[in-house]
Amino acid sequence: MIKHLKYGLTALALTVLPVLANAPASHATTASSGSSAARAAVTTFRVVSRFSNRCLTANGDNVEVAECGSRPVAGQDWYWEGTKLVNYAEAKCLDVRNGELDAPAQLVGDCHGQANQRWQWHGEQLRTDVNYQCLSIQNRGDWSAHAGINLRNCEDTATWQRWYTRS
Repeated sequence: MIKHLKYGLTALALTVLPVLANAPASHATTASSGSSAARAAVTTFRVVSRFSNRCLTANGDNVEVAECGSRPVAGQDWYWEGTKLVNYAEAKCLDVRNGELDAPAQLVGDCHGQANQRWQWHGEQLRTDVNYQCLSIQNRGDWSAHAGINLRNCEDTATWQRWYTRS
């Protein structure tokens, strides 16, 4: 019985992997974010600030903007897992600390998918489902090399809240 199960699972894996490799990034993963098998099947991208042309970067549990380096740069590659934005190097989800208003953005390893880890594009703004605030560069657009990232009320003309992706 076990012998037949082993061969059946191998055949299933060989059938499913090519399908996953060709699936859109939002559908390519089936395992948790921490799984290297799940991360191998995704397409990564950079999240770049329209304000400073710097990349959203993981720095441990913190999130900041930093000069976009030549790929790959640990901490600057991201992918979508449903509505969760996951950092590839850290295998952690972008998160609103405690779901608070005006909170800093952080990375959390437990990608549970609650509202504080769900993100939606609204034009060039990334909004969280927990309080509908926008991902923002601190101090209404800090130009320093490693400016922090937090959540603020969305403003239509705020360039420090505008982002785009680049492969």
